[in-house]
Formats: sequence, C-alpha cells, structure tokens
Amino acid sequence: MAEITVIPAKERTAETVRTAAYARVSSDSQDQLNSFAAQIRYYTELLQNSSDTVFVDMYADQGITGTSATKRPEFQRLMSDCRKGKIDRVLTKSISRFGRNTPECLEAVRELKALGISVYFEKEDIDTAEVSTEMMLAIYSQFAQEESMSISRNCRMGVHKRMMDGTYKTASTPFGYDYVDGKLQINPGKAKIVKQIFTWYVSGIGMNEIAARLNMLKVRDETWRHGTIRCILTNEKYIGDTLLQKHFSTDTLPFRSVRNRGEKEQYYVSGTHKPIIEKSVFDSARKMLAERDKPSGFEKERSPFSRRIVCGNCGSTFKRKKKNSCVRWVCRKHDETADNCKIRQIRETEFQAAFVKLWNKLQAHYKAILTPMLRQIEALYEREKSGNTQLAALRKEIAEIKQQIHMMTVLNSQGTLDGAYFKERTQELDRKLLTAQKQLRASLNDEQSERLDELRKLIGIFEKSDSITEFNDIKFGQIVNKITVISETEIRFDLIGGIGFTERIAR
Repeated sequence: MAEITVIPAKERTAETVRTAAYARVSSDSQDQLNSFAAQIRYYTELLQNSSDTVFVDMYADQGITGTSATKRPEFQRLMSDCRKGKIDRVLTKSISRFGRNTPECLEAVRELKALGISVYFEKEDIDTAEVSTEMMLAIYSQFAQEESMSISRNCRMGVHKRMMDGTYKTASTPFGYDYVDGKLQINPGKAKIVKQIFTWYVSGIGMNEIAARLNMLKVRDETWRHGTIRCILTNEKYIGDTLLQKHFSTDTLPFRSVRNRGEKEQYYVSGTHKPIIEKSVFDSARKMLAERDKPSGFEKERSPFSRRIVCGNCGSTFKRKKKNSCVRWVCRKHDETADNCKIRQIRETEFQAAFVKLWNKLQAHYKAILTPMLRQIEALYEREKSGNTQLAALRKEIAEIKQQIHMMTVLNSQGTLDGAYFKERTQELDRKLLTAQKQLRASLNDEQSERLDELRKLIGIFEKSDSITEFNDIKFGQIVNKITVISETEIRFDLIGGIGFTERIAR
C-alpha cells in the first residue's frame, strides 16, 4: 500500500491594504468646520491604529461646493494618487460627502473600480467592492444630488428676494470703479478714460478707432477691442444704475451661467452708486449705437455666404460690408486692425465667379471624380462594419440597463424606493433602453452612413443639372457647407459629403 504524507496547509497572512480617507464640508460655518475636523481626526486615528491597513493620506476639501468634482482640489489629488497606484481602498463618511453630482460620482466610482480600488461609504454601508451595490449607490447618489439642488434653489430664492427689494450687492466691478467695502467707488484715473471713450464716440469716432487709440496710449495692460468699447458704451453702471440678473444659472446640473435673453426676470435699480457719465451723454451714445446697427455700412439682409466664409489664417468668420453698390467680405479680426490678420477684403463677385467655375468643372467631370470616391468610401465602410465592436458594446449596455430595471423593480417591491422616484427613474431607463435597441438594430456607423448619403445626393444633383453662366444661390446652398479663405487669391469650397476643392480667385 502506498505511503501517504499529509502536507499541512499554510496560514495565509492578511494582505496589507493601502487605505486613504476623503472628507469634505460645503461651507465655512463653525458647525461644518467642527464636523470637518472630526472626520479628519476619526479617519486618521482609525487607519493609523489598524494592523491590516497602511494609512496613505487624508484628503480633505474644506468650504468647497460638492456639485462639481473639478472645484475640489483634494478630491482631484485623491483621484490622481489612485491612478498612480498608491491606493487600494478609499473610506468616506457618506455619498453626499463624496459628491452631490450623480454622473460625476458614478464616473469616479467606476474609474476607481476599474483600477481595482474600492470605496466604502460608511453612513450608507455601501462597499463598491461588491458588484451588486452599484445600483444602490446610484440611488443614494441621486438623493444627495437632489439635496444639493434643493440647497441651490433656496440660495437662488434669497438672491432673487434681495434683487426685488434692491438690497442685492453685485460683485462685478466695471472699468472706472473700485469695489470698496461692498460699494462701487469711482477710480479717478480710470474714470477719465471712460469719459474720453464716450466723448470720442458721440463725436463720431468709431469703436475700432477708439480701441486703436487706447492701445497706442497703453492705458492698461489688456488689449482694447471693439467688443470692450461696446460693453462700456452700453453699461448702465456708468450713469449710477444697476441692471440685475444679466446672466443666470441653469436649473440642472452641471450649473452653467448663461446670458439672460428674456428667459428670467431682470431688475433695474436706479441710483445705486455715483455716476461717471451724464445720462444725456449715455443716451446719445446708445441712440448712435442703435442707428449704426441698422443696415447701412454693414449689410444685414440674409446672404447665401453668411456664416459660411472662414479665414484660413486666423479662424475668424468673414462679415459682409457694402459701400454704394460694391459688396465685400472681410475677416473680422482684419476689420478690427490689419495687424490681427493679413488677409484683406475680397469682393463678393469673386466668390461667386469661383463657385461658377467649380460647379461647371464638377458638372462636366463628376463621373470621373465623385463616383470613384463614392465607391472607395462604400468599400471602406463595409470593411469597418464587418469588424465593428460597437455591436458588442451595445448588447452589453442593453444588458446593464435591463439589470438596473430589474434592481429598481426589486427595491420598489420591498418598499425601499419612493413611488414617484421609482416611476421617474424607470421611465428614464426605458428611454435609454429604447435608444440602445434602436442603435443595435441599425448597427450602422451613422456618421459614415450620413456621409455616403450626402455623396449620393451630390452625384444626383449633378446628374440632373447643367452648367451655369452666372452665380446661383440655390445651387450654392445645395452643395456648399463652408468656404475657407486660404489666401487673397485662393479659396477652398467644403462640400456636402466631406469633400473639398480649391479654386483660384481672379483678381
């Protein structure tokens, strides 16, 4: 009988986990600062006294909003150290401390999980090392986001109330003033420049010329531009008044500041500070601005070239200028000052003549130029489609959405979720599922497919058309997306289907 020797099992030593902690408070109030200090002390002591963990560092953001991760330097440092492989596990008090923006919170957790790093949320008892907890994390994170948005709405209500009763104090300081003790005070040196700008303008000097004079005098470090002068001429603060809510924040995350074009109420408060400009002078300047904005030197009627001519030198769009019966197009930066861009004005008739030449060339040779191009792109498209990995990604996405819907249903049946939230969330998931299924059915490269359709359309246009002897704005609009001015003698027409052709300008 064979002799059997038993080899005893070895006891596995506990793996040391490199652990860090993250803490955050959203204001500088004393209660919040006490909470902040308590979080730091708690995690520092916890990790330093643990035998199976190595305390890496304490990451803590103080008095910073949690709606955007980009505004939290310590959070960014934490993520950077995780990417460098310095951390295995992250501890934090709650999801609301980790982030109040659902997409960013989930994005960070998923990135850490992909790096093999787990996050433990103590209050909710959620450990991302467990795969099944991601759906629960999304739910709690959504609650935290709603809490943050509620706080934001309350803050806005307070701001609007102060605007309505005239007690709101704007922090913006226009050129010519200093902000001292919460009030605008006239800066004598800068105010003299503001007065000079208004004097020049009402005497008939244009904004570009005013900017050039100020740049020559070097009255400040920044460059004076046409837009800078216009902002001064239209700013009511120079007559001692204040228009509130020129901009407003969007209602959804991520919050963005946008110009108020009538979407929100505005509040005009008179006599908020000492004026620099007399109201009669300000009104004269505003009246002159309104007159100059009317179609006169600058043509305002719609042109087929409008917003389609781009400067190949500086990237600016061209604008149309009409003097007597001659229409020219000029680079906006060159129009401000020739030093900004060297490409000079081009007559509209030269663009028209170049298009006529292009049209007739393509009409005569489209079978030799466009048809082979279409065949090559079709062949490339078929090869890309055969090796497309998008199908697998779409199937995976559909499976994940269905799993989330199942989890939501289970949680709702257990009474964990609010009914209204369950309905809203499942409707959102249903929409995502429908979109993904449509994409899967199509299983096409939409961008490439659209380009092929446009090329077929372009060939069809020339099949049914003849050569032309003069500019036709309808034909131009059918095939041209953009004109790029390469030089004063050469332009490129970018056509539908993503193809471009250069033409010389006969000057």
